Amino acid sequence: MPRSVGAAAPAADSVGDMDPSSVTTGVGEILEQVDEIRRASGDTFDLAALGRQAELLERAHEVLTTALEDVDPR
Repeated sequence: MPRSVGAAAPAADSVGDMDPSSVTTGVGEILEQVDEIRRASGDTFDLAALGRQAELLERAHEVLTTALEDVDPR
């Protein structure tokens, strides 16, 4: 699956030579940050926190997409 037009590619050392457990760990760490923001926000609507969560989720998506492209570059 190609990257979105205009989407920044992760740094070469962030995914290129990672094994599956490193990808899983990296994505897990990003998702933990998303959850920390959610816990800190509580039940209030915080647009800045929501924006930061979206950025983190996009980063996790990029890591996973790049890992898949490295395995099967169709």
